[in-house]
Amino acid sequence: MSGLTDELRGLGFLCGIEQEIYIQDTGKYTSLIIEGVRKGGDNSYKYDFYKQTFYPNYPNKVTVYGQNMTASMLLDRVERYIINRKKYLAELSNKNTE
Repeated sequence: MSGLTDELRGLGFLCGIEQEIYIQDTGKYTSLIIEGVRKGGDNSYKYDFYKQTFYPNYPNKVTVYGQNMTASMLLDRVERYIINRKKYLAELSNKNTE
């Protein structure tokens, strides 16, 4: 198992195909998705990180958080996203209890 897979599992992602697809469900219809691709003769992967919402009866919505990133750039971006999401959910929870 790669170090990237270990790191992403620690952040709550499930591994579909190692170094190629990772997913985390964040809601009933929403998932965070990481896709890795090797281009040409290059042995290193480049990653895209996005959120996709699968609405029933409506077009899907995609929000891109990063494209063509190295593994270290990806981990930094995912960690920042998760920190910001936790802050947002905590603020939302505080507003609902007031």
